[in-house]
Amino acid sequence: MNTNKDYFTGNPDQFCQVEIEPPLVGAHAPCCDYYDTQYINAAREAEHDGDQERASTYGFLAVLTSFCPKFDTPEAPYQPQFVLQGERSLIPSDLSGNDVVALEALAPLTKDPALRARLFDLLWVLKKDHTACAETAKQYILAAERLNTSDWWMYAEDCYRRGVHLASKRGRSKELYREATESLQQAVKLAEEGVWREGCLQFMHLLLDFRCCDPKEFAPIAARMAEARSKEEQWVLARSYWETAGDFFHWSGDQNEERLVRLAAAETYVSEAEKKAIGPGGSAMVAATILQSGIEPLRRAGTVRERIEELRERLKEYQVASLDEGQTISTECDISKSVKLAREHVMSENLHEALFKFALGHALEHPDKVKKMVLEQASRTPFIHLIGARIIDDKGRTTAKREPLWGNGLDVREDGLEAHAFRHARLCWELRAAAYIEPAREQILNDHHPCLRDLCFAVHNSPVIPPGHEGIFLRGIHAGFHGDLVVASHLLVPQLENSLRYILECQGVDVSNLMSDGTQPVKVLGRLFSLPELEQILGADMCFELRGHLIEKSGYDYRNKVSHGFVTEADCHSYAAVSIWWLTLRLCLIPIYNLLHSSQTLNGPGEPEKGEAEVEE
Repeated sequence: MNTNKDYFTGNPDQFCQVEIEPPLVGAHAPCCDYYDTQYINAAREAEHDGDQERASTYGFLAVLTSFCPKFDTPEAPYQPQFVLQGERSLIPSDLSGNDVVALEALAPLTKDPALRARLFDLLWVLKKDHTACAETAKQYILAAERLNTSDWWMYAEDCYRRGVHLASKRGRSKELYREATESLQQAVKLAEEGVWREGCLQFMHLLLDFRCCDPKEFAPIAARMAEARSKEEQWVLARSYWETAGDFFHWSGDQNEERLVRLAAAETYVSEAEKKAIGPGGSAMVAATILQSGIEPLRRAGTVRERIEELRERLKEYQVASLDEGQTISTECDISKSVKLAREHVMSENLHEALFKFALGHALEHPDKVKKMVLEQASRTPFIHLIGARIIDDKGRTTAKREPLWGNGLDVREDGLEAHAFRHARLCWELRAAAYIEPAREQILNDHHPCLRDLCFAVHNSPVIPPGHEGIFLRGIHAGFHGDLVVASHLLVPQLENSLRYILECQGVDVSNLMSDGTQPVKVLGRLFSLPELEQILGADMCFELRGHLIEKSGYDYRNKVSHGFVTEADCHSYAAVSIWWLTLRLCLIPIYNLLHSSQTLNGPGEPEKGEAEVEE
C-alpha cells in the first residue's frame, strides 16, 4: 500500500456536514462508471466557491469511484484503467492508511446503492472486513435491480456478478445468498418480458456460472428466446440462446433435449448462410464462410450423415460461385529502369562471372527487416490488421487462415506478425522476379545460351547437393535458364527438402526422429526449418525465403502444391517458380563463390556489390 500520499486532505468529521449524493443527480446512469465525472465537476465548483470541505470530500469520492472494476477476476476486482509509458491509473492499494480511515467514516453515510456498494467493496478489498462483505453484496444486488432496464442492463450484469460472488463468500446456505440468487433469477424473467435480448442472455450466463438455479426451469426460457430471435433472423443471438439452452439441459442431465437444441443452434448457420446468399447485397463468399462454420457443430451435435453431405455439396456451390465475386487490386509500377540495370549487371564475356553476378547480385529479404516494415505499415492502417483472412484455392475452398496481427489488448501476435511478414515479402519477391531475375536470366541466355556442360561446375561436388542428385539439379537449373519452368519446378522443388537434410547432416546435425516403435523417420521440411542450426548455416534471410516460398500458406506454399500435384502449367511459370529456381541457383553457387573469393574484400554473399543492380521499390 502506498502511504506516501493522502488522497483525502480533509478531516473525516467534515463528512457529516457535506451532502454526498446531490452531485449524482445528473449522472447518465446510476452507477459508479459515471459517478467519478460528477464528483470531479462538483469538486471544481466547490473549489471555485471556496468551500474546501465540499471540495476535498467530492475530490476523494471522485478518486474512490474512478477505480476500474474487473469483476470477472474476483481475486483482483479493481485494475488500472490504463497503463501508459510506465504510468498507470489508481487502484485501491494506492490509498494511504489515512485514506482508509476516511473511507470507513464515509461509507455508512450514503444511501445510493451503487455508491454504497463501491465504498463497502473497497473496505472489503483493503481490510477483508466480513461485515463490509455482506453489506457490499446486499448493495450490489439493490444496484443491479435498479439498473435492470433495457438501457442499463449491462451495468446490472456487473453488479449481479459481484453481488452474487460476495454473497457466496458469506455462505451458500445463508439468507443473503438466497436473496441474491433469487434476484438474479427474477432479472432473467424480467428481461425476457421486457425483451432486452442481450441482457436476458448475459443474466442466464451468470446463472450457469454460479450454478444457482433450477436448470429445468430456465432451459425452456432460453429455448423460447432462441425461437423468437430466429423468427427475427437475428442468427447470432439465436445461436447463443440455443447453446445456452443446451448448457442448461446438460446441467440437468437431459441428453435428448440437449442434442435437439445443439442441432437447432448449428442449423442457424445454415439458415443464416441461405439468407446471405440471396437478395440484394447477397454474397456467396459470405454464405460459404458461414456455412463452413456450421458443418462441424452439426457433426458434433449428431446430425445424420446425409445432412452433412448435403451441406458439403451446398458449400461447394457457394465456394465456386464466390470466385466470381473476387476483385483484383492492382497498381502500376514502372520497373523499366530496374530491368535495364539488371541486364547491364550480368553482361559479361565470361559465363561464370555472369552467373555469380546473377545469383548474388540482389539481397534477400531478412525477416527482421520485413517484420519492421509490417509494423510500420500497421501503425498507419491499424484497422485492417485487426482481422484475419482466409486463403482459398482455385475452387474457393479454404486451405488456411492468416491470423490477425493484433491480439487482445492490441498486443502483437507472433503468429500473426509472421503471417503478415510472408504476405508482405511476396510483394517484394514478385517485384524482384519481374524487375531483376527474369530480365537478367534472359540476358544471360541471349549472351551465352548455356548448355548442360556449361553449368556442371555449379553442381559438381557441391556441399549442398547429396551425392547422386547432381544430375537432377543440373537438369533443373538448365531448364530454368531456357524458360522451361515446368521441368525446373518438378525437378528442383522436391529435391530442396532432402538437400537441406544433407546440409545439416554434413554439419553433424541429427535429422531423424526416434519413434517409440524403434523406427527413425527423417524430419520433414517444416521441422527442418525449426532447427536453429539451419539458420546458422544458411542465414536467417535464406531460411525465411525458402520457408516463404516452399511451405508457408501466407507465402507461396509451392513445395506442397508441386508435391501434391496442385500446380497447373501456368503456376509453373509464376513468380513463385521463377524465384525458387533463382534461390536454388544461388544456394548452389554461394559455396563456390566463398571458396573463390574468400581472400578478396568483397561484400558477403547475398549483398549486392557497389554499383550492382537492385530493384527499386
